[in-house]
Amino acid sequence: MTVRRVKGTEPEARNAQLLVLLTDRRQELLSQIRRSLAERQEEFQSRDAPGSHGWGAAPEGSLTLVVVQQQEQLLTQIDAAIGRHKAGTYGRCVSCHEEIALARLRALPFAQRCAGCQEEWEEQRERPTS
Repeated sequence: MTVRRVKGTEPEARNAQLLVLLTDRRQELLSQIRRSLAERQEEFQSRDAPGSHGWGAAPEGSLTLVVVQQQEQLLTQIDAAIGRHKAGTYGRCVSCHEEIALARLRALPFAQRCAGCQEEWEEQRERPTS
């Protein structure tokens, strides 16, 4: 993924760069979902002959649906991140309120926590409650 540079003050440039990152990732996911569904529709039409059970019954059809569901879940997370950007809270950790590293946001644009707080949060979730 190519990161476009945006001019302005450092915080403004960071915010603009993050919005570009989110919108680019959103468009990429939408394209992948549309492409997957179009390919499966073509398979469905080619298999829709007497005696066949259609693409949904085929193992690869089920796998495609799982992949599309995962992509839709990512899309929902990206949309939530765009909402946080509009609210002015995107890029800040929900736990410690510090800026999330740009490298982390490039890798996980929907990240809500910095790496340290995410690790702590996951450890707490794994601990058995007594």
